[in-house]
Amino acid sequence: MKSKEVAWGLWTGLHFIGAHRFYTNDYWYASLMLATGIIPSIAIILLTVYTDLEGFNFFMLWFFILMLFGSFLWGWIDAFFLNKRIEEINHEQERKIIHRIKGIES
Repeated sequence: MKSKEVAWGLWTGLHFIGAHRFYTNDYWYASLMLATGIIPSIAIILLTVYTDLEGFNFFMLWFFILMLFGSFLWGWIDAFFLNKRIEEINHEQERKIIHRIKGIES
């Protein structure tokens, strides 16, 4: 069974990279959250350190800042559904165990 406390702990510290999604075995969304958290962060650092921020580079900087903001926002919105996701995972696990036990008894 998945623990709500662990999920909330992961969300608290690492929501912007989808750690709570990895914990709930939702690997597709977790990977997308990881990508939208890490790629813009690296791009912002590289743009600010290695380029002069004019023209297209300035546009790309703001694009990556907005992408990073979207990642944080996605993580916060995801918090509203975290408890329900944990309950569904635990319920599904219980259902599988009950079916396995009933299969053995028959």
